[in-house]
Amino acid sequence: MLDLQSRDMIIPSYAIDASTKSNLGDLVGHNHNDLSGFYLLADGVDAFVARLALIESAQHTIDVQYYLYHRQQTTKLFTAYLLAAAKRGVRVRLLLDDMSQADSAFDLGALAHHPNFSVRLFNPFPNRSLPALGFITNFKLLSRRMHNKSFIVDNQVFITGGRNMGNAYYAGEDHAEFIDLDVLAVGKIVPEASIAFDLYWNHELAYPIQTLQGESDDAALLKVANYLQSYVELNNDSNYVQRLRASNLVTLLDSGHLDLDWQQAEIFYDHPDKLLNEVGQRSANMSPHLFQAMGEPKHKVIIVSPYFIPQEQGVKRLTEWAQQGVEVIVLTNSLAATDVAAVHAGYGHYRAALLRGGVKLWELKPSDLAALEIPNNKIRKTGSSQASLHAKTMTIDDSLIFVGSLNLDPRSFDLNTEMGVLVHSEKLSMMLSDWVYSKMKLFAWQLELKNPTEDALVWRDIVTGEIFKNEPQTSSWRRFQVWFMSLFPIEDAL
Repeated sequence: MLDLQSRDMIIPSYAIDASTKSNLGDLVGHNHNDLSGFYLLADGVDAFVARLALIESAQHTIDVQYYLYHRQQTTKLFTAYLLAAAKRGVRVRLLLDDMSQADSAFDLGALAHHPNFSVRLFNPFPNRSLPALGFITNFKLLSRRMHNKSFIVDNQVFITGGRNMGNAYYAGEDHAEFIDLDVLAVGKIVPEASIAFDLYWNHELAYPIQTLQGESDDAALLKVANYLQSYVELNNDSNYVQRLRASNLVTLLDSGHLDLDWQQAEIFYDHPDKLLNEVGQRSANMSPHLFQAMGEPKHKVIIVSPYFIPQEQGVKRLTEWAQQGVEVIVLTNSLAATDVAAVHAGYGHYRAALLRGGVKLWELKPSDLAALEIPNNKIRKTGSSQASLHAKTMTIDDSLIFVGSLNLDPRSFDLNTEMGVLVHSEKLSMMLSDWVYSKMKLFAWQLELKNPTEDALVWRDIVTGEIFKNEPQTSSWRRFQVWFMSLFPIEDAL
């Protein structure tokens, strides 16, 4: 058991000045005044390649912030690149939520022994050997997590969106795949993202890993370094690494020919004090400011949220828009596609009210991803894989697009911390809109009311014409489980 009140000798650190000379700065350009340049990373391979290429290009600093950091192929490769950067003199700061780290922190502690590699865990569990006990003694705080995703290199390039670190986020699985979305950003918004990172890095809930498990030593660092180097060498000719090499994104980045969309944009993020505040005290919450900035739609709203629990207030807002003549389209996971059945239980009983109010509701099929086209690129798979939606994005009137970590559910709004960017871009908005109109019907079921006066639903496959009276591609047992979970008052915790 650790005394988490002891924070003596924790030294704050901050991003370098954005004007610091950097090759990345020369590539992305500085002649766009107060604008920021954006590039959507919809393809998982490209999203991973972008990170590795930027790590290799780093000259000064790399700041990394994630909720999950799974010990899988992609994460090991990513970590190996980070350590290589630290060895050549780049300062690496790795900030992770402690949800998935308490039982696997040894290698992180060894990495933090390198003078250029710092690791901090956010909202750590006091008991490192039995972290689950923390939920019993301090559920109020430990059930609230840092869900942010941020990757910043040399204070010149910033990536944010829905992806954590793990194979499913980067097209690295043969059996499961997240449809996800990040945005790569340069220009004015990047120093603002660094301010957000520094706020979390220096917050009272962020603990250097040494304070949680003690100092490591040279032998432990050498062991981890050798393991990572061997892992990279062994995987050098793997199928996944070959697919990474096939991406042309590195060439575009290295040549400075990445087709960036230069636009006005704002970054939104919860203050980390949100985890310390009482639920309902929204002074640290970003969502009210985000929705105010998005404004009222005039023609169309597209919402993509894997975990979608609108609650009564959300149903009222969406149906009011629909009744005013706004086309409201929502894409979320079907029961067959979701990876969190409890959230589906919370969402299920709002569907009839949304449909009755004129909202167009679609649920993703657990599709074969071999040819699934998504905005900007095409997933390149070698085998069959099932899809689960993980992207979090919204567009309004084909002129504004939000990309970030925010799900439209109570957990994102009131419990976890989140972040994202709002871009005033017709080009990026239309990429999502075009996919919705041309491709979504291939990969999602459209929901309808069986009868306008009843709550019974049907799922329509627009391509085949099939109509399902129960949740498609699910067993009666799974449907029973979701129904049973829906009986409990857990919605505000989902």
